[in-house]
Amino acid sequence: MYRLLLVEDSALIRDVIVEMLHDCDQLDVKDIATTSDEAIALLNSKQYDMIVLDIELAKGTGFDVVRHTRQQSYAFKAPDIVMLTNHGNSYYRNLAHNMGVEYFFDKSLQFDECMDVIQQHASAVS
Repeated sequence: MYRLLLVEDSALIRDVIVEMLHDCDQLDVKDIATTSDEAIALLNSKQYDMIVLDIELAKGTGFDVVRHTRQQSYAFKAPDIVMLTNHGNSYYRNLAHNMGVEYFFDKSLQFDECMDVIQQHASAVS
């Protein structure tokens, strides 16, 4: 089972993502966090295969979470990271790329494409 951590502070977006991924049998949305602190606490407690996260959170940013998983002291294998954000400009895209983020999607333009990539990853691993 492909374990996913969803880090998103918008209840509406969270619900849509969970609903769209519901039919993917190989995928388990294990946990949901709304702040970078919540996400980091979860990441310190268990292994995830993928994190889907927004840049702007209720507290902190998605980049705080990415930095945490890229530290040498991180206890688990670094998960694949998918950023799904309203901040799809080249500054954030380049910053994410330079931090090792595998996938970067604009919520308003690439939402379905993002869901497809997540499902493909889960299917390929399972």
